[in-house]
Amino acid sequence: MTKAFDRVWHAGLLAKLINTTTPSAIVRVIASFLEGRSFYVLVEGVDLRPRPIQAGVPQGSCLSPRLYAVYTDDIPTFRDHRREWEEDVLLALYADDSAFFASSYHQIVATNRTQRLLDLSPKWFDK
Repeated sequence: MTKAFDRVWHAGLLAKLINTTTPSAIVRVIASFLEGRSFYVLVEGVDLRPRPIQAGVPQGSCLSPRLYAVYTDDIPTFRDHRREWEEDVLLALYADDSAFFASSYHQIVATNRTQRLLDLSPKWFDK
Protein backbone atom coordinates (compact mmCIF):
# COMPACT_ATOMS: atom_id res chain seq x y z
CA MET A 1 0.00 0.00 0.00
CA THR A 2 1.37 3.36 -0.89
CA LYS A 3 0.61 6.45 1.16
CA ALA A 4 -1.26 4.23 3.59
CA PHE A 5 -1.66 6.85 6.34
CA ASP A 6 -3.07 9.26 3.74
CA ARG A 7 -5.75 6.83 2.60
CA VAL A 8 -7.52 6.14 5.89
CA TRP A 9 -11.22 6.79 5.28
CA HIS A 10 -12.42 8.86 8.26
CA ALA A 11 -16.01 7.55 8.30
CA GLY A 12 -14.76 3.97 8.02
CA LEU A 13 -12.28 4.44 10.85
CA LEU A 14 -14.92 5.97 13.12
CA ALA A 15 -17.35 3.14 12.28
CA LYS A 16 -14.70 0.60 13.23
CA LEU A 17 -14.03 2.43 16.51
CA ILE A 18 -17.75 2.49 17.29
CA ASN A 19 -17.90 -1.28 16.73
CA THR A 20 -15.16 -1.90 19.29
CA THR A 21 -15.15 -1.36 23.04
CA THR A 22 -13.80 2.17 22.55
CA PRO A 23 -15.82 4.52 24.78
CA SER A 24 -18.05 6.88 22.82
CA ALA A 25 -16.32 9.91 24.39
CA ILE A 26 -12.99 8.74 22.92
CA VAL A 27 -14.61 8.20 19.52
CA ARG A 28 -15.90 11.79 19.64
CA VAL A 29 -12.43 13.09 20.54
CA ILE A 30 -10.91 11.16 17.62
CA ALA A 31 -13.63 12.46 15.29
CA SER A 32 -12.78 15.99 16.42
CA PHE A 33 -9.08 15.25 15.88
CA LEU A 34 -9.77 14.24 12.25
CA GLU A 35 -12.42 16.83 11.34
CA GLY A 36 -11.82 20.34 10.13
CA ARG A 37 -8.33 19.78 8.78
CA SER A 38 -7.36 21.47 5.54
CA PHE A 39 -4.39 22.12 3.31
CA TYR A 40 -3.45 24.64 0.71
CA VAL A 41 -0.97 24.76 -2.11
CA LEU A 42 1.40 27.56 -2.95
CA VAL A 43 2.19 27.67 -6.68
CA GLU A 44 4.70 30.23 -7.93
CA GLY A 45 3.96 32.50 -5.00
CA VAL A 46 0.18 32.27 -5.39
CA ASP A 47 -1.87 30.68 -2.61
CA LEU A 48 -4.71 28.50 -3.76
CA ARG A 49 -7.76 28.37 -1.49
CA PRO A 50 -7.67 25.86 1.37
CA ARG A 51 -9.17 22.47 0.67
CA PRO A 52 -10.58 20.05 3.24
CA ILE A 53 -8.70 16.88 4.10
CA GLN A 54 -11.24 14.09 3.80
CA ALA A 55 -9.03 11.08 4.38
CA GLY A 56 -5.86 10.15 6.20
CA VAL A 57 -4.45 10.38 9.67
CA PRO A 58 -1.95 13.12 10.49
CA GLN A 59 1.59 11.88 10.08
CA GLY A 60 3.83 12.73 12.99
CA SER A 61 1.05 12.41 15.54
CA CYS A 62 1.64 9.73 18.17
CA LEU A 63 -2.03 8.75 17.79
CA SER A 64 -1.91 8.12 14.03
CA PRO A 65 -0.10 4.74 14.02
CA ARG A 66 -2.65 3.38 16.50
CA LEU A 67 -5.56 4.74 14.46
CA TYR A 68 -4.10 3.13 11.36
CA ALA A 69 -3.77 -0.16 13.25
CA VAL A 70 -7.45 -0.01 14.21
CA TYR A 71 -8.36 0.79 10.62
CA THR A 72 -6.47 -2.22 9.26
CA ASP A 73 -7.23 -4.59 12.13
CA ASP A 74 -9.60 -6.56 9.92
CA ILE A 75 -6.99 -7.17 7.22
CA PRO A 76 -7.54 -10.78 6.20
CA THR A 77 -5.05 -13.37 7.37
CA PHE A 78 -6.85 -15.92 5.19
CA ARG A 79 -6.66 -18.47 7.99
CA ASP A 80 -9.93 -20.00 6.75
CA HIS A 81 -8.76 -19.96 3.12
CA ARG A 82 -5.39 -21.58 3.56
CA ARG A 83 -4.71 -24.99 2.23
CA GLU A 84 -2.96 -27.50 4.45
CA TRP A 85 0.39 -26.85 2.76
CA GLU A 86 0.06 -23.08 3.37
CA GLU A 87 -0.19 -23.17 7.16
CA ASP A 88 3.27 -21.63 7.54
CA VAL A 89 2.35 -18.44 5.63
CA LEU A 90 2.15 -15.61 8.16
CA LEU A 91 1.07 -11.99 7.97
CA ALA A 92 3.12 -9.45 9.93
CA LEU A 93 1.89 -5.90 10.51
CA TYR A 94 3.69 -2.90 11.96
CA ALA A 95 2.23 0.59 11.61
CA ASP A 96 1.61 0.97 7.86
CA ASP A 97 3.91 -1.86 6.81
CA SER A 98 2.63 -5.36 6.14
CA ALA A 99 4.27 -8.49 4.82
CA PHE A 100 3.39 -12.10 4.19
CA PHE A 101 6.10 -14.59 5.13
CA ALA A 102 6.47 -18.18 3.97
CA SER A 103 9.24 -20.69 4.38
CA SER A 104 10.36 -23.59 2.28
CA TYR A 105 13.52 -25.27 1.15
CA HIS A 106 12.56 -24.20 -2.36
CA GLN A 107 12.07 -20.55 -3.24
CA ILE A 108 9.37 -21.24 -5.82
CA VAL A 109 7.26 -23.13 -3.26
CA ALA A 110 7.40 -20.23 -0.77
CA THR A 111 6.68 -17.77 -3.58
CA ASN A 112 3.66 -19.74 -4.80
CA ARG A 113 2.23 -20.08 -1.28
CA THR A 114 2.54 -16.35 -0.67
CA GLN A 115 1.27 -15.35 -4.11
CA ARG A 116 -1.89 -17.41 -3.80
CA LEU A 117 -2.81 -15.63 -0.57
CA LEU A 118 -1.88 -12.24 -2.02
CA ASP A 119 -4.23 -12.98 -4.92
CA LEU A 120 -7.06 -13.17 -2.37
CA SER A 121 -6.25 -9.68 -1.01
CA PRO A 122 -7.68 -7.25 -3.62
CA LYS A 123 -11.24 -7.59 -2.31
CA TRP A 124 -10.20 -6.34 1.12
CA PHE A 125 -8.03 -3.56 -0.30
CA ASP A 126 -10.83 -2.38 -2.60
CA LYS A 127 -13.22 -2.35 0.36
